[in-house]
Amino acid sequence: MKKKALALLLATAMTVAAAGCGNDSGTSSAPDNSEGSVQDSSQESSQDSTEDSSSAEEAGSEEASQESEEPAYDFGGRTVRIGSYYDMTPDPEKSIFDKAFADRIAYVEENYNCNIEFVVVGDDYVGSYVTSVLSGDPVCDVGYILSYKLLPALIEGGIAQPISDLGVVDFSAPWYSTGSTEAGTYKGKQYAMGMRGAGVQYGIFWNKTLFDRYGLPDLYELYEKGEWNWDKFKEIALAGNQDTDGDGEYDVHGFNWRENLIWSFMSSNGADAVKKTDAGVELALETPEAMEALEFYADFMQNVPQLNGWLGDWQSQIWDFRDGNSCMCYEAWWISSGYLGEMEDEWGFVPFPMGPSGTEYVSYGKEASPYMMLNGIEKPEEVAQIIDLIFQIFDDEEEWEEAILAAFEANATDSTAVDICMDLSQKNKISPLMGFGDLNEMVNKMMDSLGNGEQTPQTALEANRSALEAAIADIQNHDYGADMQEQMEKYLNPEEEEAEE
Repeated sequence: MKKKALALLLATAMTVAAAGCGNDSGTSSAPDNSEGSVQDSSQESSQDSTEDSSSAEEAGSEEASQESEEPAYDFGGRTVRIGSYYDMTPDPEKSIFDKAFADRIAYVEENYNCNIEFVVVGDDYVGSYVTSVLSGDPVCDVGYILSYKLLPALIEGGIAQPISDLGVVDFSAPWYSTGSTEAGTYKGKQYAMGMRGAGVQYGIFWNKTLFDRYGLPDLYELYEKGEWNWDKFKEIALAGNQDTDGDGEYDVHGFNWRENLIWSFMSSNGADAVKKTDAGVELALETPEAMEALEFYADFMQNVPQLNGWLGDWQSQIWDFRDGNSCMCYEAWWISSGYLGEMEDEWGFVPFPMGPSGTEYVSYGKEASPYMMLNGIEKPEEVAQIIDLIFQIFDDEEEWEEAILAAFEANATDSTAVDICMDLSQKNKISPLMGFGDLNEMVNKMMDSLGNGEQTPQTALEANRSALEAAIADIQNHDYGADMQEQMEKYLNPEEEEAEE
């Protein structure tokens, strides 16, 4: 039913971003940069579309064929409630994806006898999920969730139910985000449904104007030759530091970043701090790949002058790059629409450089934002089927690729950045570490000690090994049910919590 719809959507997008690659995109509010976010915040882009009466007839017959191919469901008027802290109703005016999502919801409601209701459950949406499930009356059927809040607490605490156990969803289908699916997997089961979108997490933005001015190598040429690696990254970050007025301080920095740098070193080398197992997670800091990443990170932090840390505002490093004061900036792709439309200098985008043990370029992300399914809902199989149906906003892989390409073209300034984003869009790597509070805090303190030279990777691991092992043991034996009860008490009695503070 949707091939003609996609052509119309892409044609309509021409009025929003007529230039495609090389265009100046306007400033917009910063979107959710989580992987697998169900409402994609990508903007429309240009796409050629020619239609005549004969093609309309073909599209009409194709629509009828598509409708006949889809299974004939009748959900008996079932209403599926989708919860979040904000109204997630798709806005057809916002993007290609939102328009297609809104149209698909209307189609599923009309043809499969069901209803979709978007429910605002309050700012403390996790507390609302927990309290309603424990009270035996789930506030919604599925709900927006950040992956580190889902895993492991809401799973082990009995709030989220395993969707894979229902046996009605194929998570390898082209409408599912691979990053979200990986992030929602725990103990061999799948707990999250995240729709694919035009999302890329962290990479390196580079200022082409400054690179030309200071004679730095073209990052696209390095990338295309397979030479964009850690050593080149370090070399360019050093060479980009410029004292333009001779006062002994850098006026232009070779590189800036605000958070999560170590985790891109890890993911780009095929490593992570923890590894998922059928029993939960286990430490992975001492693998050869992880040790390589830790050692290079320590060297980079201690020997490369860079602009990092808190600078008075979480946006400071982004502004610094936008204003032409840093050659490279480590950030997520979403700043291309939210900030770089104002940038006067020419810019490009490449993946984080590949480590010596890496096998492909990837994009680290700290979280995904899919749907989780609440325990205790009626006929969860039907809910899973309905969500699966509304996610099918395009017919096939080709149509998904076309829509994603158009979204990236809307914000990129050159075709190479678009190609890179297309390659990375299903290679977002979400670490599970953030979900394990005590372990996450311990590991990040270790990373701080490596960055400031207090410890080497070897001494840090030796000094913290017993504590790390104890934290892993606590994960296996932790009473998450008690945590859920405590969270419910806080949700029901917020005034007591405020009084204690």
